[in-house]
Amino acid sequence: MIVFSLFIALILERLRITPDIWKLTAIAERWDRWLSEKDDVSSWREHDLFGPLLVLAPAIVLALLMWINSSVLAAVLVNIIVLTLVLGCRPQRAALRAYFLAAKRGDDEEMQEHMQVIRYPADTELRVGQQLVWLNFRYYAAVSLWFIILGAPGALAYGLLRERAEVFPKLLAWVEWLPLRIAAFGYLLVGHFTRGLAAWLDILPKGIHEPEQQLNSVAVAAEDIDVEEDDEVVEAEILVALARRNMILVLVAVAILTLFGWVV
Repeated sequence: MIVFSLFIALILERLRITPDIWKLTAIAERWDRWLSEKDDVSSWREHDLFGPLLVLAPAIVLALLMWINSSVLAAVLVNIIVLTLVLGCRPQRAALRAYFLAAKRGDDEEMQEHMQVIRYPADTELRVGQQLVWLNFRYYAAVSLWFIILGAPGALAYGLLRERAEVFPKLLAWVEWLPLRIAAFGYLLVGHFTRGLAAWLDILPKGIHEPEQQLNSVAVAAEDIDVEEDDEVVEAEILVALARRNMILVLVAVAILTLFGWVV
């Protein structure tokens, strides 16, 4: 059920079948706006304990409903609906495609315009390829891993926290600590294992500081990036390919675990 739901959701996201409005960002904004309009709960939104609980309330309700539910078909439908909401970053994907086309034409001005859309977070100093690795982690790998671990409520909870990253950065960093190391280990398996192992062992005991740099240190070490320092286009293509192979690895691993009965 997990691998089927994840596979279908990734196909739907890849084919862009769902409308642009069908994304968690808009729903999370409406939920946050509704909370801010309620005088009795608005003061709790920034609280260290009650703030995250309010943000995660839809995921908690979903977990209770799925616990009560006994229909496998309903569970699969809920899984796919939640995953299509949380997976993917369509504006950045479109900007990346346009960025590569502009690079082929040699249009530096247009490339800079699309880079501003790709840049995540907005104030990051990561190179284009490294930004794409981080985007892939936050919008695909981390979502998939929390879905595998905790089902649709886990994926929804992570997505809701991700949408409030600027409010609860430390909490989100701790939530991402384990998925980040799992995703980074995947880079070793789909890239150069021996070359990336030292980088992975280096980040393993580290805390939550600079997670983007931690993940990218492994990604860059695990891939053969032999390009000019100022050639960000080729580097981006190489790192995007690495991230895509890593997502395929996740699907294959879940399929194998399903065959052995370790996940359902």
